[in-house]
Amino acid sequence: MKRAMSCRDTLRQGGKVGLFLVVVCASACDSSEPDIEEVPLTNHCTPDWARDAVFYQIFPERFRNGDPDNDPIRASIDHVDQTPETLQVMPWTDDWYARADWEHDMGDDFYESVFRRRYGGDLQGVLDKLDYLQDLGITAVYFNPLFHARSLHKYDGTSFHHIDPYFGPDPAGDWP
Repeated sequence: MKRAMSCRDTLRQGGKVGLFLVVVCASACDSSEPDIEEVPLTNHCTPDWARDAVFYQIFPERFRNGDPDNDPIRASIDHVDQTPETLQVMPWTDDWYARADWEHDMGDDFYESVFRRRYGGDLQGVLDKLDYLQDLGITAVYFNPLFHARSLHKYDGTSFHHIDPYFGPDPAGDWP
């Protein structure tokens, strides 16, 4: 009996799967269209492929740590001068309100350290869960920004030429 191929197997063999990975999706509307008040609700600029898509938004740093070898380090985050040298990647299963030793080194304010936490989520973690997402009925993934930035959310990218090196696969070699 032939085994059904998984999403990952299909992608490795160069095939297509029903799951779109969307990094940037833009659709330009015809500028000659009338103002929105005059446009019927059925006349919109949604691309054909996205009309029936079931999107799942992924914040990569918090999705899944698929490769601990590319975990973020102290020097990679914002306000490095205010972050203890004892900073460590947080375990996924920890109680959100329990503070790590390095967080206590910052003082008593929970919110002073919580935004410096890193969990090591990366693109390998997303790849590892493609089959799971497809089983949920997800047909399109929308990523939070993937470009290099020191912030947790990556909306303040410093380079738009490379994926953040801590999302993988080669933090030392991918950076110019």
